Amino acid sequence: MQGTWASLVLEKNNGVACLSLNRPERLNVFNSLVLRELNAALTDVASDERIRAVILRSNCAKAFTAGADITEMRQLNPRTAREFSALGHLVARRIETELPPTIVALNGYVMGGGVEIACACDFRIASEDVVMAQPEIDIGIFPGWGGSQRLSRIIGYPRAKDLIFTGRRVKAAEALQLGLVHQVVPRSELDNAATELARVLAEKSRSALIAAKRAVNLTQEVPLATGLEEEIQTWALMFDTPDQIEAMTAFLEKRKPQFGNK
Repeated sequence: MQGTWASLVLEKNNGVACLSLNRPERLNVFNSLVLRELNAALTDVASDERIRAVILRSNCAKAFTAGADITEMRQLNPRTAREFSALGHLVARRIETELPPTIVALNGYVMGGGVEIACACDFRIASEDVVMAQPEIDIGIFPGWGGSQRLSRIIGYPRAKDLIFTGRRVKAAEALQLGLVHQVVPRSELDNAATELARVLAEKSRSALIAAKRAVNLTQEVPLATGLEEEIQTWALMFDTPDQIEAMTAFLEKRKPQFGNK
């Protein structure tokens, strides 16, 4: 199954949704239209009960994205800037809270908003040619789509300050050392690495994956005691799902589970 927007392509196959940024002539620069289309595509994926894993990638050989559209941003005032920021936050938050596990395959330039969107994903796989940066400081602003918050949580407070305050570029090896990406592979192996991880995830229970993702994400948002109580409640509710019954029955019968909605 395939859906196409002006700036991206969505393909669904065997429990995996692959969403490709598709503005190679503009290095996949994010403007308001791209963000609205991305939000619509993510909403579609979130509502599809067949999807157990998501890949976000680029159809541009030079970049995952060169970041937000500075030409558009130059025209913003405080009111419209707030709307633009809120749209970026909406997309990132949807990835973070409403989707099954999401893998982002990063190649070439990953600038500004691209880093922020990547930080909302569960797995970040980078090709060896990756160059990442939060360069907003050099145009008189700072990351406005969650970067000031998520980057600190991922790589730590001092390191996030370094990248955000200086705007310096980070190559693949340093990104891996910082913990900004989970894995670095040759460019020729990037799509295969993302696809293989998605295939593994797609064999799991959708309900269990989403519940586990939400539980782990809570560690960044609530005190330990609250998180532990939420774990008890959510874990208990899993025992009323068809996937739990099927998976445990399959384990005892020594067979592979057959989950519905594929």
